[in-house]
Amino acid sequence: MDKEDMINALKNGNVPKDGARELCIGRDKEIEEFEYILERVKDGKSVVKFIDGEFGAGKSFFLKVIEEMAYQDNFVISKVTLSNSVPFNKIDVVYRNIVQSLTCKTGTSLRHIIDRWYTDIRVMALEETTDPVEEEDIVRQTIQDDLRQTREHSNSFAVAIENYCKFLDEGDEETANYAQAWLQGDSNIPSKFKRKFGVKGDVTKENTFNFIEALSVFIKSVGYSGLVILIDEAEYIMNLIRTNMRDTAYNYMRDIFDLSSSNEFENILFVFAGTPRLFDDTKKGIPSYEALNDRIEDKVDSEYRDLRKPIIVLQGFTDDELVDISKNIISLHEDVYDWNGQELVYPVLDDIVEHYQQNASLTGGRVTPRLFVRSIIAILDIIQQNPDDFTSSEDILNIFDEKQSEFIDYDFDDDWG
Repeated sequence: MDKEDMINALKNGNVPKDGARELCIGRDKEIEEFEYILERVKDGKSVVKFIDGEFGAGKSFFLKVIEEMAYQDNFVISKVTLSNSVPFNKIDVVYRNIVQSLTCKTGTSLRHIIDRWYTDIRVMALEETTDPVEEEDIVRQTIQDDLRQTREHSNSFAVAIENYCKFLDEGDEETANYAQAWLQGDSNIPSKFKRKFGVKGDVTKENTFNFIEALSVFIKSVGYSGLVILIDEAEYIMNLIRTNMRDTAYNYMRDIFDLSSSNEFENILFVFAGTPRLFDDTKKGIPSYEALNDRIEDKVDSEYRDLRKPIIVLQGFTDDELVDISKNIISLHEDVYDWNGQELVYPVLDDIVEHYQQNASLTGGRVTPRLFVRSIIAILDIIQQNPDDFTSSEDILNIFDEKQSEFIDYDFDDDWG
């Protein structure tokens, strides 16, 4: 992603496609904790974390930072946003969205991961022998060896992968495509094709966790570090109309937490991001479902942060962090539009921060990342295009005060979270 795309994304309240980590200020301890967690997951553990933050506090932005960290560390990543079409009480639907959203360093999709693995096996066999019969024996044995652990969690998952490769070799793309679709949770596969590639039934709410286990084990066995599943807008669960629907969703969340804590899941990181209401509301939030709340709530009331607890609360920026963020954005803006913003804006940065803190009292005296970033870019755009009108610090502060009111809008629908 080029720098102008980054500026435009930030200006529109969106998370940049790339480069989130280099723009991330004030989250050093959180990043350090997730670096440690990713190492644990790489070593075979499964971990569940919850991100708690107000709208605009940067939950989605921080999920993007985690995604970039995992991406660089050779993990396979899936980000799913809960919504009307992806409700968490329908875990089979969630699985389908997880698999359809897979991405990694080498490409995107489960099909890519399987194709790359199978191509590597074919190349390896060709390098070992010139005998076609021996080559096929090597390919067959390697596939069986690589899928051994996957088969322990879901034999059907392993069989579908085997037969997907088989039908590709035979040129039967229709059956191969159906096998691939079945692996991704498609429940509309004709029975005759399921019989052809050797499976019965579909991904259901009863067996979804077996498929998630099989998926993560397969990903690890073919050379990746593990699987990272990011669930954004988890507070959508509170929009489910009936209590039993919400209870079902929270129970799936509890199951994931328990399966991870007991290491029945392997090599998976689950991260759920939601607003404070999700964690505080006793009628519709997590506290309404005691079995989950007892496992993850912070039972010790302390002034000290403990990032090793299940829930990480994202806090607003301090004054110093806001100044650092401003300098990063000014530098980025200068590179894109080829001008010297530092000379005009640096001398007044402390005053800008002070003004913004005073006028953003609705945030409890702290400023959310999205509101501040959008305001800074807005004034940089104006100053850069009208430099003769900004000859003093007072001029800059006046335009800042004028523009900031446009962005103190808590209902703005952005993807910073």
